[in-house]
Amino acid sequence: MASPLLRNSYGSSPDVVFEDFFPSGITAMHLSAESRRLVVATSGGQVSMLNMVGDRIAEDLRFGKVSHVALAASGDCGAAVVDDNHLVAFDGRLKPIWDVSITGRILSVAVAPFGGHVAFGTDSSRIQLVSMDRKELAKVETRRPIEHIRFLASKPELIFAAEFSQLCRMDIKGREIWTLPMMNNAGDMSVCEGEDRFFLAAFNHGIQVYDLDGNELGSFAIEGIPSRVCASAANRRVAVITLENRIYWLNFNGVIQWAADLSSDPPLHVCVSALGDRLFIATQSGALIQVMWP
Repeated sequence: MASPLLRNSYGSSPDVVFEDFFPSGITAMHLSAESRRLVVATSGGQVSMLNMVGDRIAEDLRFGKVSHVALAASGDCGAAVVDDNHLVAFDGRLKPIWDVSITGRILSVAVAPFGGHVAFGTDSSRIQLVSMDRKELAKVETRRPIEHIRFLASKPELIFAAEFSQLCRMDIKGREIWTLPMMNNAGDMSVCEGEDRFFLAAFNHGIQVYDLDGNELGSFAIEGIPSRVCASAANRRVAVITLENRIYWLNFNGVIQWAADLSSDPPLHVCVSALGDRLFIATQSGALIQVMWP
């Protein structure tokens, strides 16, 4: 393990594939499951597209402050939330396709796997779904603002979470499939259709696990308070960040395979490759590290 940042770790040690650095700080990142491209956004208005060996294959310096970014699994297009109230749709080379501003703040954004649809949640307790050619598909009022949205890959549906309010699955026309009360807050959500489940980083309630029908399957208990979670698309691994600045690498039974203390440069974001063999870590200083297990 070459990176000094990861020396305070235990378990099955990975190899470092690359390290990069973004001086203005990484505010959001997302990995496409099929094209295996990573999009990274910074507070300084820079958005970069990287391949698996760390090459910056596309870059744009004119976005503004990005708080959220999402990339289609195909890698052909994506969307970014800029300056809190501005949504920008872009193509696979990061060139803007269209943009729109709203009154209020955009709290979450997701792009359908093949890029046909964009969903975003606002602080006015509303989800809006539009096609990539900017046609409005649905506008849904929710009980509270939606901070987490994920599209399903196998069906034109999505799952969203509103803290202290509801978990819901609906189709792209805005029709509800199921809804459940949610009695806690959550820092993150990740969906794995390969194992018919999704995960919530529910702070003091641990990592909560549900199937796609909304049935609670249990929880993963780890040391610390989980705030971020990301699962591989092919049911193998789950990465967790805690408020104590630790990263945990778990299997789908919740057994820890590797863990690291990054208190010297706190981790902010993680992405996991579709096969569960690679982990991308973004830290407070602007460091980006990709590690890989044999």
